[in-house]
Amino acid sequence: MSSIALSAQKWESLAPIPESFTFPVVAVANGKIHIMGGGGVGGATNKHYAYDPATNSWAAKANVPYMAQQPAGTSVNNKIHFFGGGFPNSGSPLNSHHVYDPLSDSWNAAANLTAPRAIHYAANLNEELYSLAGQGMTTLCQTYNAGTNSWTTKNPLPDGQFFYGAHVTSSNHIYRFCGGGYTAPHNRVHRYDAHNDSWTALTNFPARIHGFQGAAIGDQIFLAGGYYDFQERTEVYQFDTKAETVGQYPISLPIGVNYHNMVSLDSCIYVIGGNNAIDPNVKFQLLRLCPYKTTTKQSDEYSKIDFHAYMAGSILQLELPDLMLNQQTEVAIFNINGTPVFKNEFIAKAKNAIEINQLSLRNGMYLIQIKSKTTLGYSKIIHYLP
Repeated sequence: MSSIALSAQKWESLAPIPESFTFPVVAVANGKIHIMGGGGVGGATNKHYAYDPATNSWAAKANVPYMAQQPAGTSVNNKIHFFGGGFPNSGSPLNSHHVYDPLSDSWNAAANLTAPRAIHYAANLNEELYSLAGQGMTTLCQTYNAGTNSWTTKNPLPDGQFFYGAHVTSSNHIYRFCGGGYTAPHNRVHRYDAHNDSWTALTNFPARIHGFQGAAIGDQIFLAGGYYDFQERTEVYQFDTKAETVGQYPISLPIGVNYHNMVSLDSCIYVIGGNNAIDPNVKFQLLRLCPYKTTTKQSDEYSKIDFHAYMAGSILQLELPDLMLNQQTEVAIFNINGTPVFKNEFIAKAKNAIEINQLSLRNGMYLIQIKSKTTLGYSKIIHYLP
C-alpha cells in the first residue's frame, strides 16, 4: 500500500544564476525560466540565460538587442516582450521594444513605446501585454496589441506609487501590492478589471513593503521578501483571490531579499536573484517552493480504505465504511502546506456518525486522514465560506 507522507514544504536551493543581474526581466516561456538584461557588472547588460527545471541547469541564449537598466518585460503567448529601461551611461529612458521567440532563439523588433520610460512594470492579463507606470508617468497604463502592433492607453493607475511593488495576474485580474520608496513604503492593494478598465481598492496589506514581489499558482498569490524596518525581509504571504484575504505563509525565505524576481512554473514558486546587504551571493540564488507537492512512501501496515468527507458550514461530516464502525479512529486535518490543523480520536457508531463541530478553518483545500489500527484513508475537501 502507499500512503501520503505529509510534511511542511521547504525552499530548495537550485543551480545558481551564471552571473550577476540587477533589475533584470525574468519570464517563463516554453517551460523554462529566462533572465535577461537590466544591470550587470559595471553597468547595463544584454546577457540572457534560460533555466531548465528538468536538468537544474542554465544555458546561454540570444542576447537582448539593446542594453538598458530597469527595463520591463514578461511572456505573452509563449514569447517574451522586453521594453524600455534606462540607457546605461546617461540614464536617459528608452522607448525600445523587442520580442523573443524561444523556439527560434531569436529577437524581433516590435512597436516602440509611446514614450520612453524606465522603472515600469509588465503584466500579462489574458494574453495581453500591459505596461504599468514609469518614471515621469507614474499613473500610465497601456496595453500592446500584437495583431495591430500598437499601444493603447487605458485609464490611469489609482496612484503614483506603483514603483517597487508587486504586480501579479491571477483570476482574470491584475493585483497590485505595496510599493513606494524604501524610506516610507505603503501597504495599498488594488485589483484591476479589464472588462471595465478600472482599479478597485482592497483591504490594505498587513505590512508596508518596498521591493516586493509575487507569483500566482491558480487563484493563490504568493508574495515574498521586500524591505521594511531597515532590513530585507524573509516573510512569505499568501493572498487568496477568491476571498481576497491575505495571511502569512508558514514557510519563510531562508534569507532576507529585496529587488528580486518571482515566477511560477509547474505549480512551484521560484525566487530569482535579488539583493541582501550582508550576503553578496544572494544575487546569484535560485530558490523553489512547491506548496502543493506531496510525496509518497510505501507502507504495508494498513489496509487502504475509501470514505466520504464534506463540510456543512463549520461542521465536518465523515461517512465511513462498515469495517471502521465501533473502532477507535484518529481523524487528522492537514492544510495545503502539510501542516496539521486538527487531530482527535473518535469512535464511529454508525455511518455518518462522526461529526466535528465548530472547525475554525480558513477558506482553502484540506486533506482529511482517518486511521485505525489496521486501516488508513484520505479524502480532500474544499472549504469556502463567503
